[in-house]
Order: sequence, then structure tokens, then C-alpha cells
Amino acid sequence: MPIRAQRTEVATAVDSGTARSREAGLDPAELLSLGFALYAGARLPGVWMRHSRIDGTVHVWARGEDGSATSTATGEDVWQYGPRDLWAGIEAVYREYTAAGSPHYDDFGLTVTAQGRSVWLREPGAIVKALV
Repeated sequence: MPIRAQRTEVATAVDSGTARSREAGLDPAELLSLGFALYAGARLPGVWMRHSRIDGTVHVWARGEDGSATSTATGEDVWQYGPRDLWAGIEAVYREYTAAGSPHYDDFGLTVTAQGRSVWLREPGAIVKALV
């Protein structure tokens, strides 16, 4: 497995001509826990999320392999680009995460076999499945 510095993102073009905005239904600061990162990573494969915190303002950027992208900051609208509403997917996964009790990162596990890998929550049989 490559270390973080060796990981690369799939380069996909984002069509800025598809830009649209709407009110964010979620404060981007809510997305910063490691527990949510693990859950979202399993549920949203092929989506990369980045964030920064400057003077109390959290900025979040996300990008999908299909050329979809989204960005927002604390107190600002969400901007969307590309073929799908990526932010709506992030919001839906966050609602699932909180409905599951906002699990701590220690609640997650990983099983790796010759057939592949699976992320599980609290017990090996509780597989966190990817959204299709």
C-alpha cells in the first residue's frame, strides 16, 4: 500500500461550464472527523475529499472519478460541477453516519482476503457497502 505522499488522484477534467450553486445543507466542519472519513471512504469510492481550516473557516473540496466536483466553506453556498450532485451524496452519507451514532475511528475494521477487501463497522459481518 502506498504511503499518503505516494498516492495519486485520477486526473479528470472538471467542466466549469456546468457550475451551479445552492445552499449547503451541512456545515463542512462536520465532515472533519476521522470516523466520517473512514465511513465516507467506504461508501463513496472514487471520491477524494480535501479540507483546510483558516481563521475558523473550514473549506472542503471533493472530486469524483467521473469529473464531478464540489466545494464549499463555512457559511457559504456549495458549488457543484460536472455530471452529478456530489455534495448531495456527501450529505446523504453524512446523515447515514450520524444515524449510525457517529462512529469513532476505532469502531471500524478492515478485512483483506484473496477476493478483495471490506470495511466493516463494529463487527466483521457489518460491511460498509459502497454506493452504486
